[in-house]
Amino acid sequence: MRYRTICTSLLLGIAIVITAQPRQENLLLLTDRGHYMSGETIEHRVFYRKPAGSGEADWSRVLYVELITPNGAPLVQSKISLDAAGAAGRIKIPEGLSSGTYYLKAYTRWQRNCGPEGFVYTSVRIYDSFNESALLVDSSGWDPVSAQQLLLQPDMHSDGMLECYMEGSTFGTRKAVVMEMEWKVPDAPIDVTITVSKTGLHGNQEYFGTGCLKDVPEAPGFLPENMGLSLTGQAVSSSNGMPAPYATIYLTMLGTDRDLFCNYSDSAGRFFFSFPGYSGSRDLFVSTYHAEYSDLELLIDRDFSQDVIQLPSYPVRMNDSLTETITEMSVNAQISNQYYPEQIAEPVQDSAGELLFYGHPMSTVYFDDFIRLPRLEEYFIEVVPQVSVRKSQGITRLILLGEHPDLEIYPPLLMIDGVAIFDLEAVLAVSPRLIERVEIVNALYIRGNVTFGGIISLISKNNDLGYIDLPSSGLLVNYQMLDLPGVDTIQNGVLDPRLPDVRNTLYWNPGLKLDSHQSECITFRTSDLKGAYEILIRGTDSTGKFLEKRVPFRVE
Repeated sequence: MRYRTICTSLLLGIAIVITAQPRQENLLLLTDRGHYMSGETIEHRVFYRKPAGSGEADWSRVLYVELITPNGAPLVQSKISLDAAGAAGRIKIPEGLSSGTYYLKAYTRWQRNCGPEGFVYTSVRIYDSFNESALLVDSSGWDPVSAQQLLLQPDMHSDGMLECYMEGSTFGTRKAVVMEMEWKVPDAPIDVTITVSKTGLHGNQEYFGTGCLKDVPEAPGFLPENMGLSLTGQAVSSSNGMPAPYATIYLTMLGTDRDLFCNYSDSAGRFFFSFPGYSGSRDLFVSTYHAEYSDLELLIDRDFSQDVIQLPSYPVRMNDSLTETITEMSVNAQISNQYYPEQIAEPVQDSAGELLFYGHPMSTVYFDDFIRLPRLEEYFIEVVPQVSVRKSQGITRLILLGEHPDLEIYPPLLMIDGVAIFDLEAVLAVSPRLIERVEIVNALYIRGNVTFGGIISLISKNNDLGYIDLPSSGLLVNYQMLDLPGVDTIQNGVLDPRLPDVRNTLYWNPGLKLDSHQSECITFRTSDLKGAYEILIRGTDSTGKFLEKRVPFRVE
């Protein structure tokens, strides 16, 4: 009861802090280009401002970015780490899309309290040379807004506030280009994103977002993820759907680096888990136990928004110029994919020593070191001295023996292959021939806000959970963690002179800080493609004021 009171008090404290805070977060979503071929990668950067007046308090630390159709159907979904300045990521465009206008959608979990009107949307044109179909044209939907409107600013900086210097305006192919930049606004450093592409590939982009049109309720449905990516849900009775308050929720992260998370549900049956530092796609097993409920069911909240929206779908008006541009982009994309294929970053999973979350156990018993016994219960009685088997009124209990007197008060954490099991009879029914060893921690152990009277951890020989019947309330969830940072397809920025260089984006820098006290330089290399190019610089200063500047040059 003491731990339940602490948990409830913490939740009440969070609710009081949230209701005292201003309501809005502001986002601006920029991409490296406005035109793409299917199969290419969209590089993007989000500029973020947390609610005004929130002081030093941490707010959202996870950003959700989706590539969607104009009616909101998701094509690709991504989660990236967000800091006080914003976030940068990349989205791979699926092959075979119909040509037309698509959108990148960005939002935080906190913004979901406002609905889809509180999100931001940036249009992109996507083409596919092998698909003759086009998206249906529908001009209805929201009206576009300017970048400064999204940032709640009355105006923007003139491009003269940023001076750029290059040694000439015409360069040869495969030549290094150096540009020096000087920011002229004192006491307001600016964070900019820089992209270099052929002239015209940056155009036809529009921003959408009406802002939060309703007040966030005093008890918001979505809390800001200020500790990293989270999973939330509710424990309910499967017979009547009523919430199950103060149920113990177990979450096992499967894989080579298994982990266990524990928490209590609150008075409404709601539960919360945070996963800072995890990336890639992970399999989770979530189960629950409550002494007063035998028919528990877990409901997991959707991690991405499913709200219906309607954004305009513009026609693709083909002309000689656009046809030439699409043809060149298509050839460039196919050649680049052939010689510089996308490299997939994989999460590093530590399997050294096969240690579980509790590290090295206090003692380990290998079953093959002893004569075979027919039942698992007999091993606990005969060869595991730290475990006491006690029976009372037909109920069997396992109690760990040790120096701490509270070991008899709290039940031990019982696991098979790192998965928490609270049905002791199901565990004792496992054939001991399937078990390699049992690891013991005979001391009080706290995981999350749950206290256990030690740990009894069974490890099977084949990592198959001993074919145990898992809890009926359990759910196996494949959960998308944070996306890994992109891997450059051109190692160390060095191009093989024997291979063609026909990049559609010559340079992409998602974040460069400029201060009025010093100049900064960027360096990039031209490709084999001749023609007119431009350097597009966009960003916001420390007050939230927006800047956009274009610097043209030619490659001959």
